[in-house]
Amino acid sequence: MYSVIIPAAGTGSRMGLGHNKLFYKVLEHTIIEHTVNKFAIDQKCKQIILTVNIADLEKMKEIFANHPAVEVVIGGKTRQESIYNALEWVTEEIVLVHDGARPFVSANMIDACYDVANKGLGAVAAVLPKDTIKQRHSSRADVINRTIARDELVAVQTPQAFPTAVLKRANELAKNVHALNEATDDASLVEKYTEIDVKIVDGDYRNIKFTTPEDIAYFEFLVKKERF
Repeated sequence: MYSVIIPAAGTGSRMGLGHNKLFYKVLEHTIIEHTVNKFAIDQKCKQIILTVNIADLEKMKEIFANHPAVEVVIGGKTRQESIYNALEWVTEEIVLVHDGARPFVSANMIDACYDVANKGLGAVAAVLPKDTIKQRHSSRADVINRTIARDELVAVQTPQAFPTAVLKRANELAKNVHALNEATDDASLVEKYTEIDVKIVDGDYRNIKFTTPEDIAYFEFLVKKERF
């Protein structure tokens, strides 16, 4: 059994919506509802924790008033501070973290991440990069320094999964040295502050993060494809 923490405090600034992008609706449901429902139907998921801005607290509670597994809590000033706060609410021995703006997470990804964490390891969903990746010069941003071999790289998504005690310890150690907000994701804290291996599980190119206006049409297409 597991808990899932879903950061849900996006402002939608890059979307130009004037409100939290997770409240954008497709087929009568908001993005955050589409995301939460992927976990709500999983019998192994016993707790869903949404971290939100205080301005969105009442609206988010209203949306999920009839979802007993959903707990809405105030997040921190940053994503990692929100995760740190949410970990205090976690009741299960395994915890997943998943972006609220990734509504196309699959049951296979959730199961694969959970299975790895249940063995005492960390797990991240990831895909191989399609593009050639090049590194810029540190002092000359418009000049290429080197080309990085694609077979050495993965593009990391969520969900990410860990034994709860491991993720708590990693967050606590990072906070103690004032490095909590240096993390780019949860796995990076586990990599740096614990000895636990983080394994890669198959992600999906459709598991995009809803970020820019260009994502709207694709989002609507995928939702309708799933529905019909």
